[in-house]
Amino acid sequence: MATETSEETGFYYSNKYEDDEYEYRHVHVPWLLRKSIPERRQLRESEWRALGIQQSPGWEHYLTNKRVLCFRRPLPNQSIDASEGIAEQQEMPNKRRDGRRG
Repeated sequence: MATETSEETGFYYSNKYEDDEYEYRHVHVPWLLRKSIPERRQLRESEWRALGIQQSPGWEHYLTNKRVLCFRRPLPNQSIDASEGIAEQQEMPNKRRDGRRG
C-alpha cells in the first residue's frame, strides 16, 4: 500500500479509500504546524491550502484528530451519468448506424 510524503513540507498523505458515498484520505500535518489548526471547526479550502496541503479539487475537510486532517469528496454518481446518456440518445431520433438521419 503506497503513501505519499512531501519531502519539502513534511506532510504525509494517506492512500484514498471509499464507501458508497465518499472518497476519503487523511493528511498528517508536520508537528510545527499543529498550532495553526483550529480544534473546533473545519478548515476552508483556502486555509488548508495556505498550510501547504496539496490535493486535487473537490476535497473538503470534515474532521481533525490531533495532527491528522481528514478529507472527503463525493464519489461520481454513476447512475446519474447513465441516465444522462439515455436522455441524449432519446434526443437524437431517426439517426442511423452510418450517422445519417433516416
